[in-house]
Order: sequence, then structure tokens, then C-alpha cells
Amino acid sequence: MAVFRGGVAVITGAGSGIGAGLARLAARQGMRVVLADVAQDGAELVADQIRAGGAEALAVDTGVC
Repeated sequence: MAVFRGGVAVITGAGSGIGAGLARLAARQGMRVVLADVAQDGAELVADQIRAGGAEALAVDTGVC
């Protein structure tokens, strides 16, 4: 969707599961993605995959209460 292109998505729990899927979807929609997760390794892996696809991604070690 053109509505999301150029936007920024901040996704919690993005290192695995539904969060990772949402991060990949946001990147495919043309968004820059911030992947927030307590599992830094998982977030970095997903961010690397997104960057390999040509989108911008940043993994951040984050705990949400």
C-alpha cells in the first residue's frame, strides 16, 4: 500500500514469531523498520534479512512492560 511507503514502523517482539512477520511485512510495504526485542540476536537476524531485501532496518535491545 502506498499509504505506508516512506513511513517508520516500530515493532516490539520483532525478533521472532508474529513480530518478525510484521517487521518483514512493513518492510515490503516500503517502511523503514525498528525491530525492538529483548532477544537482540533474533532482532539482528531479522533486521539483516530485511536489509538484504533492500529495506532499512534497525534492531534495538528493548524490554516493554
